[in-house]
Amino acid sequence: MTQELVVHGGGWDATPADLASVPVPESSNSYVPVPYGRLVEEVKLHIPRFGLTLKDERYALGREGNQMFGVLSCTNGHNAEDWCLAIGIRSSYDRSLAVGFVAGSHVFVCDNLAFHGESEFSRKHTLNVFRDLPDMVYNLLSRVSAMQSAIATEIVAMKARVLDDQSAHHLMVLSVRKGVVPASRLPKVLELWDGPSDCVDTRGPVDPRSAWRLYNAFTGVMKSRSPRDQMDGTLRLTRTFRTALSL
Repeated sequence: MTQELVVHGGGWDATPADLASVPVPESSNSYVPVPYGRLVEEVKLHIPRFGLTLKDERYALGREGNQMFGVLSCTNGHNAEDWCLAIGIRSSYDRSLAVGFVAGSHVFVCDNLAFHGESEFSRKHTLNVFRDLPDMVYNLLSRVSAMQSAIATEIVAMKARVLDDQSAHHLMVLSVRKGVVPASRLPKVLELWDGPSDCVDTRGPVDPRSAWRLYNAFTGVMKSRSPRDQMDGTLRLTRTFRTALSL
């Protein structure tokens, strides 16, 4: 995979070397920054211990290097050919973001990302953050490993759920009300919903008017947003679809 995180507002795509090159602020009694490189390496160290294989890693920096976002995509032995697990990371050197992790899915066909809310962890940059970091990563990956079948079940259910236009439009309006995307982005969602299915269909017999198609229409639109908005928006999207469709 070659596509990188889309960044806005002065942000830029970054390599692991770029993360390591950002100066780390001085610690104080109330603030202990975690170097970006150490944070990423802690996650990568644990990944093989849970039967996961790192397939792709992408990073972005913002606010002159004071915010960092990353996505590590992992295969996990499931039979699906169109998606894998994704681990989202974010942190900062200016106290604007705590150390945070969230798990989700990475769709191969259209290269979309979606984050799920069952496995969210965050930790402020305070005393003992280095002591707590390994346990936090371990707990995240424990839940990621356990939630593999749950994510697969939800995706299968969305692929099987056929939506008429009224149901699809209701989900679109509901998603806007839940803050998934601004109302100004609905025309683009509609364009993906009504247009050619290359991006939102998957390998296999999937109805072109399925909930999975609509879900990926939203995540496709969110690719143009900042990494922070993409993570937050897909969390809201997953919760909205899960509740509205009783997944």
